[in-house]
Amino acid sequence: MKRISRKLSSLSFTGWTVVALILWCTLGIVIAGSEGFRDQFHRMNDIILRDWLTRPQEGASLLKLWFVGMCAGMIVLGVNLVFCSWNKFLRLIRVNKGSRPRYIMLFVHILFGLVALGHFGSFMLGYRYENIRLGKGQSFAFDKGFSIKLERVHFIDDPRVLRMAHSDQSAADFHYRSNYADMVLNREAGEVYRGRAYILKPIRFKTMQVTLKRFTPARSLDGGTPGVVLVVSRNPVLDVFLIIYPFMIVGIGIYLGMTWRNARGSVINVKNNL
Repeated sequence: MKRISRKLSSLSFTGWTVVALILWCTLGIVIAGSEGFRDQFHRMNDIILRDWLTRPQEGASLLKLWFVGMCAGMIVLGVNLVFCSWNKFLRLIRVNKGSRPRYIMLFVHILFGLVALGHFGSFMLGYRYENIRLGKGQSFAFDKGFSIKLERVHFIDDPRVLRMAHSDQSAADFHYRSNYADMVLNREAGEVYRGRAYILKPIRFKTMQVTLKRFTPARSLDGGTPGVVLVVSRNPVLDVFLIIYPFMIVGIGIYLGMTWRNARGSVINVKNNL
């Protein structure tokens, strides 16, 4: 048992697992670039992955196999993380209680595991509704009696820019910080929240998020007002993830600062001895 534990916590096992994941993800890039699977990848991104995995879809078997393989690789990496934390860091802390960098690194390892679980939770929990097209005054009903209504669109640019390809637009053509949509979130005919959605600045209500994906050209029945394309999603672990992730980054920074200072001091001592 100890031999298996040491093997699962070894740096070589970590390295080979990471290499395997990189190769597997590279295979995913190749598959995504192929003509037959490009649409399948788009469909995978359009809904929450839990629903995508459980729904029968023609031609998606290979893509689902690839995704399950990637998840299996992450699980193996998670097992390595647990054994590495137990065998290397906890035992070292017991032997040398004054080693603060080891405490910091153990803390970073734990946070990394929680971040990975948060990513997995975002795949399987909540919901996601993609490519919701609304004109002024229109609504979209979704989970548990909620609905989102487009109340007003503020668009200062030439509406003809919306018919241009995104690659042909310049910063002077489309001012994403000035164009916005006023949205109202209702539940069973009662307003619960209202907000202003910009490109790259979604509306958030508790664990719910309404993202303004793009504006659409105006139709005559809308009185010349552009419409919008929205993404409505809910991630119950989003707040926890947003709190944990900065702590992990700070922990890595502190660890690098402490080890760099110790390494620099060792080099100076060696030079003085010489």
